[in-house]
Amino acid sequence: MSLNGPIAVLLDSGIFCHSEFGEGAAIQNAINWGGKNHVTTVHGVRRKAPNQKPGFQKQIEALPTIGRLIRENVIRAYEYMEIWCESMRFRPLLPFGNALRDCTISKCDPPVDRSKFMQTADVTEYFAKGGKKDRKRGVATGTVSQIAFLKTLCGLGRESVDVLVPHSQMLRLTPFEIESLQNLSWFQFLCQRCGSAENYPDVFHLWTAERNRLDVLLTLDNGLPELVSRVRREKKTTIEIKTQVLQPLELLDRIGIKERDPVGLEAGRFYYLHELD
Repeated sequence: MSLNGPIAVLLDSGIFCHSEFGEGAAIQNAINWGGKNHVTTVHGVRRKAPNQKPGFQKQIEALPTIGRLIRENVIRAYEYMEIWCESMRFRPLLPFGNALRDCTISKCDPPVDRSKFMQTADVTEYFAKGGKKDRKRGVATGTVSQIAFLKTLCGLGRESVDVLVPHSQMLRLTPFEIESLQNLSWFQFLCQRCGSAENYPDVFHLWTAERNRLDVLLTLDNGLPELVSRVRREKKTTIEIKTQVLQPLELLDRIGIKERDPVGLEAGRFYYLHELD
């Protein structure tokens, strides 16, 4: 990872989710109007309660510093379609207390665009992860969900790829996607070692960062960094992982940033809307 210029960083969906420190709140105010007492509801914002895991909360509280470094162009931040789909399940709506407010987030290309292989009019199914939680909630997972698509990629053999490539024009595949399919074994190798299809989306995010030659995949999860470390320790590893998978505090340490920016919202305080810019 070079520190000579902006560090290219793909933001995992958890970064977007936990960058929002404020949440909607309401209080009851008593007022006297026309000689009578009335109670009115006033809406505003409060800071979210901290995560129950102190170590995880420390990572979250590093996000305002990450946001500042993006605005200062020390970090060049990226997202892509699959991250956007994940984030839409909990897309932050409040700009107040959002660590990524006013940050420029660029787009990068997925190794293979899911919409070119799997199409549906059911938006809920397309945006679904298709994992255990969806099945438990009764969300239709079908054949076009995120995990269903990634399982399909894992099942493509060399012969199948050789059949697809000559039809690239009909499928509207870009040269970037054709090259990805020809190196599909990189993605399949990591999926075989990640333990569960639940983790395939994280591997796909890493593949996206790798294909786009990004320096870092920034995540709040532990599983993917542990997987990458384990694979790199294998004596007979057949792939090279150039992208670093880091959590916020690790990235700040690599950059040499010791001080942390404040969150911007005081714990326990109710903010009236006119107090927020």
